[in-house]
Amino acid sequence: MIDILFVQNYYEQMLGIMQISAVLKQHGYSTAVSIGSDQKVIRDVLDKQPRIVGFYSTTGFHHKNLALAAQIKQKADYDLLILFGGPHPTFVPEVINSEGVDVICCGEGEYAVLELVQALRSGTDYSLIHNLTVKSNGRIIKNPLRPLCDLDQLPFPDRELYMDYDHIFNSKRQEVMLGRGCPFSCNFCSAAAYRELYQGVGRYVRLRSIDHVLLELANIRKQHNPSCFFFHDDTFTAGSTYCNEFLERYKQEIGLPFSCLLRADLVSDDFIGRLKDAGCYLVAFGVESGNQEMRATVLNKNITDEKLVWCAELLHRHNIPFATFNMVGLPGETLNQVWETIELNVRLKPLWVWLSIYQTLPDTLLARYALENGYIQSVDVTPADATFHEQSIILRQHHDGREIIRLKCCANIVVKFPSLRGFVARVCRSSSLDKLLAFIEKSMYFTFYYRRLTYNMNFLEAVKSAFFIFRRLKEFS
Repeated sequence: MIDILFVQNYYEQMLGIMQISAVLKQHGYSTAVSIGSDQKVIRDVLDKQPRIVGFYSTTGFHHKNLALAAQIKQKADYDLLILFGGPHPTFVPEVINSEGVDVICCGEGEYAVLELVQALRSGTDYSLIHNLTVKSNGRIIKNPLRPLCDLDQLPFPDRELYMDYDHIFNSKRQEVMLGRGCPFSCNFCSAAAYRELYQGVGRYVRLRSIDHVLLELANIRKQHNPSCFFFHDDTFTAGSTYCNEFLERYKQEIGLPFSCLLRADLVSDDFIGRLKDAGCYLVAFGVESGNQEMRATVLNKNITDEKLVWCAELLHRHNIPFATFNMVGLPGETLNQVWETIELNVRLKPLWVWLSIYQTLPDTLLARYALENGYIQSVDVTPADATFHEQSIILRQHHDGREIIRLKCCANIVVKFPSLRGFVARVCRSSSLDKLLAFIEKSMYFTFYYRRLTYNMNFLEAVKSAFFIFRRLKEFS
């Protein structure tokens, strides 16, 4: 028997799960992770006999997670506890009422889960642990939040958790975070909701000490021999003084290529030069919408077109390839405004235009706006929309919904070959090409962008990795 079996929906490093696992192992408890089909997860539960099955649940995938939790309860031949954590139960705590769910964790889980495991081991009451909402004797007990943790006091994330998953464990691109939280309040993101949730119990935006980060990076380099790092922070440039010192020391003490996320209005020629000099080989930043008014008012992302173009020019000047993050299917967005997003990206000339279909995430201001203005009847993400690439509740009701999805699939064709605008526009009006256009989008992604995510990934490695992902995606269908 092990103490906890984590269940996740993606074949990638999940730093939150890795961090909780590290805290548990630091205190002598046993952990494992299961990724794959429902049948595989159930087999792992029956084989490993965990005291707790812990689901990391995001909105959309929560439907699948809840159904699997109920199956596990039915098939397990011993008493176990089903725990839900992650963004969805944090902002939709009603999940606790679902069949099969015993406990939910709201917000950060490291020490709440540790106390839960300790209580189960010792046979003591766990119903009053902070951050947890618990079913107990027919009642629901909701506990207050604990103070946010000191990131420098946490052990390094448990990368050995994925030893049974070679694609993750031996990845040449290792993910690291310098801190937690985003200081901005974009309406489509949950960052503002997290800040509101934690008001009065600690500083939500926190950075680790540079010494602590560099020690972790050195350990990863020694133990896993990566070719590069990805700094997964929401905004790498949130603390400019911190970043300048970090980049200088990173170059001297680590020296591996890295990629990161930027915010376009926080860059300068000097900073981009420092990034390049320290080994940055790829960045991404958010455009979100090519319509400046929608970006500023509906999305509350007050970055002008000029700032976006300036950021792109600096990256081109210093020879750092970049991707842009964009959305379609926003509340009130028209087909012409989707074309504006594509045309702005034509000006920016990114390596890849990442276009997601907007989903109404619970407790975000944009979801409330969509609800109040009649674009949706309830705040939800259906199981079919969980990937953010297939459909959405808004687009199903949109007059041009299918054409917008086709245009999403063709966006990178237009950005790379602008002279094909007219041809793409005609193609996107054809309802018989949906599957072909989706295939073209995926093929272009792996051809132009996927292999660039990992520094110096050769073509054969990229093909092998791509086929692995395509095969594994079928397990979640």
